[in-house]
Amino acid sequence: MTDWKDILNEEGSGLSDEQLKAYLDGRLSPEEQREVEMFLSEEGLESDAVEGLKDVSAADIQQLTEKVNYRLKHDVRKQSHRSKKLYTDNKWSWLAILIIVILCVIGYWVVKMMN
Repeated sequence: MTDWKDILNEEGSGLSDEQLKAYLDGRLSPEEQREVEMFLSEEGLESDAVEGLKDVSAADIQQLTEKVNYRLKHDVRKQSHRSKKLYTDNKWSWLAILIIVILCVIGYWVVKMMN
């Protein structure tokens, strides 16, 4: 999964973007077309996606792909940033928790010493 543009394809399985585009444009040889159709008959979700893509022009597909990739990249970056902020934004909360724990330990120690 070295290519972030093709995150859903595992090595050795699935259809590449080029194969899918060639299939939709009708540029595959009959043998390659049969292979793609056999794969799609086994995969329900991908065959549904291809059915939907048949109604969309190639330029729109490229534009939609770029938009989805941009949004995914943006959301992943935002989520990564949020997880880093979890500990840095809550400094006062962590300090308050530490003070409460210290007071509990001191209170326990004082009660133990009184008995």
